Amino acid sequence: MRLWREGLFRWSIVSGGVTPGSELSECEIIKAAMVARGIPPERILEEHRATNTGENVTFSLPILEAALGLANIRSVVCLGNTWTARRYPMTLHRHWPEVEKMLISVDCFETPRALWHTDPDFRARVLGEWDKIEPYKAKGFIAEWPVA
Repeated sequence: MRLWREGLFRWSIVSGGVTPGSELSECEIIKAAMVARGIPPERILEEHRATNTGENVTFSLPILEAALGLANIRSVVCLGNTWTARRYPMTLHRHWPEVEKMLISVDCFETPRALWHTDPDFRARVLGEWDKIEPYKAKGFIAEWPVA
């Protein structure tokens, strides 16, 4: 994984529970892929219960505290899909505003990111996520990104 090889992180946490149709947790699947790409398994912390983005954060914070101490962490890189790219750091900001946040997005679509609107499935995912932002803010699930 390029981020590891370039030294952009020393530790990671993978979060995600078992999804319908799978016997493995998202955490197990993602960690195995990371290890296969050269990230040492002892540098990957694990959270196996989360069923949504809010739980990814709230269940991971105590694990990070126990392993590294939250006060020792200055920055976090969120890794997620382009269509959820706004919501991921907003969720993290809601529960952990003190840390500097960066986002790296990945896609499973062959359509280039700049042309997301030309692919019906990609467009549906982006617009579906867009529609979640205001209700999630109103429910307190996410926090508005600070204006610089």
